Amino acid sequence: MTTAPNTLIVKGEPVEVRPGRTLNVTVHPGGERAGATVFLCHGAGGNQNQWRNQWLLLTGLGYRVVAWDFPGHGQTKGKRQTQVYAGSEFLQDYLAILAKYATGRNILVGHSYGSRLTLAVLQALRAEGRLSLVERAMLLGPPPAVRTLPVGGPLAKWPLPLLALIRPMLSKGFRQLAWHSSADPALVAYEDDLTRHNSLFMMRSLMAQSAALDVDSLGLLDLPILVLAGASDGLTPAAGAEALAGLLPQASLTVLPQCAHQIMLEKPAETNALLLEFIGG
Repeated sequence: MTTAPNTLIVKGEPVEVRPGRTLNVTVHPGGERAGATVFLCHGAGGNQNQWRNQWLLLTGLGYRVVAWDFPGHGQTKGKRQTQVYAGSEFLQDYLAILAKYATGRNILVGHSYGSRLTLAVLQALRAEGRLSLVERAMLLGPPPAVRTLPVGGPLAKWPLPLLALIRPMLSKGFRQLAWHSSADPALVAYEDDLTRHNSLFMMRSLMAQSAALDVDSLGLLDLPILVLAGASDGLTPAAGAEALAGLLPQASLTVLPQCAHQIMLEKPAETNALLLEFIGG
């Protein structure tokens, strides 16, 4: 498969997923494999178009595919209201999207914070006795398995006007942690340009209210889960992914060499191959 170009491919339309929550959602109806729906959940500061390589692959094979942008991300408008970005709200958004678009087979795929949100969704479904709604899940670059994510550094403590002044320095630090040195410079530049549209207010609000996990109950998520990590990930190191996989009864772990945090973008061919093998494509 040819790598997707650095352009907007996964683009949908505003959908009121639940009262008062309108997100940009992209739905491909699928073809010969439309009985299986793959849900693609991006991470904090990301957007649904970061799944463009997986989108082209899955839709080309006839799968039904659903992707969306969080509030304040990509094509979904944000608000200057802290509660809008609470993990509990994102959890309800995802559950509403599942209720609206689920089919006979449902596969959840998340990246970074989207992986954490996927686990929170699975725990919510299990608590309701509906875990069987999801057949399997794939977690790329998941954060560590802790109840709430710690927020440190300038984003947690410094005033927003000062953060705006040092934003170029913060962006440089993020690039060094999130991308392997061998990553395509044009790809890095394209994605970096998109992050400039992310509100610092949104990022602070999101990280300060991460979706909660019941770490002690992760062992009750008895479904196939593939955990995928980048060997050089400086944001969510592979050691954390390995520890998470050890807590999940049917999990398997794959660590990609010469890869950092932006796994599906840095290693699209490898990611796609693992995804297809995992979902039986």
